[in-house]
Amino acid sequence: MHPPLGQLFIYVLALVAVAVLADSLVISLERGNRLALQRDAEVVNLNALNREIVQHMDVGVFVLDRQNRVILSNPIARTLSGYRLWTSAPVDLDLVQPRLATALQQPAQGDSEMMITLGGRDPTLQDSAQTLLVRNIALPRSPYRLLLFRDASALRAREREAQLAALGRLAANIAHEIRNPLSVIRHAGNLLGERVETPDSRHLFEILERETVRINAIVESVLEMARPSPAHSEPIPLANWLPVLIAELQADPLLASMTIVIWEISAQLRVYADPAQLRQVFWNLLHNSAQYGVAEDATVRVEIETVRADKETVMVTLRDFGSGLQPEVMERIFEPFFTTNSQGTGLGLSMVRELLRINGGHIDCENHPQGGVLFRIFLPCWCLEGEE
Repeated sequence: MHPPLGQLFIYVLALVAVAVLADSLVISLERGNRLALQRDAEVVNLNALNREIVQHMDVGVFVLDRQNRVILSNPIARTLSGYRLWTSAPVDLDLVQPRLATALQQPAQGDSEMMITLGGRDPTLQDSAQTLLVRNIALPRSPYRLLLFRDASALRAREREAQLAALGRLAANIAHEIRNPLSVIRHAGNLLGERVETPDSRHLFEILERETVRINAIVESVLEMARPSPAHSEPIPLANWLPVLIAELQADPLLASMTIVIWEISAQLRVYADPAQLRQVFWNLLHNSAQYGVAEDATVRVEIETVRADKETVMVTLRDFGSGLQPEVMERIFEPFFTTNSQGTGLGLSMVRELLRINGGHIDCENHPQGGVLFRIFLPCWCLEGEE
């Protein structure tokens, strides 16, 4: 029996249709596989990009899982946490930073911010505790949560710098407007005082003269701090220069009774700075010690030590043996117009910081563990060829 030609034709058409559909299905599958591979590559690249962004963020980042383990972190967060044994494996937050783990156990509704004070990293130094501003972010429909870290002290320092910059500009404008009428008042007072012969009246004019001189000194200090002259830096051999400077400064009656000890300085040690501005720095620091660094026996002793901090920096330390500073005073000690002395201007230490900044250096301050205050001055080192 032979099937009809029409039926054979239908079979052939069916086979051709199946072949075409199968080929189309294979092409669709291949296209889908290529798209899936492309999508997988994009996800991998996006994941790598996200990790790279996290690593270079200017805030610390921790990603925690449900077991409160750190599964992702960036260098800033690792530094701020103080934990040193990082590996590629997840680490319990209790091990990384116990105080942070304890703070996160407190219930919070949604996102929250908290201030956490960590212990000082160097137990030999006082007032070295670090405060972190931590933001806890819940990730919806995710088993993870995000912690963002900022150094609260650095944030406060930047805010103070912005406020002080604005205050400095305002003070400079006011000082400029005060200086001219103040000179007129002083001159008029001198002329009027020459016509007065009674002792009581002459005493009043002496007070007027003294106070106008004091106000003028404050005005000049404000103007100098607001518009300091540029540094004319040169190599300064500290072994020879510093003892001569201290001897000159002790001609000042306020510093004459002060005991100043200069520890041995290497003859090769030189800094690159403006001698006149560096002289002003030491003058201000020694005057500050004379006022606030008085020991229990009513004596004032200052020790000066100079060492090489690194290949490019020299560190000069000045230590007094007074009662030290309270934390709230230490935090504001370099602010303009901040003083605990009713007769002071609060400009000496702020001028020190500004002069050092002009010379490429900086200063910090802390209480010495054995008593007194320790100022550290950092200045650029001048090295001859071949010196280390």
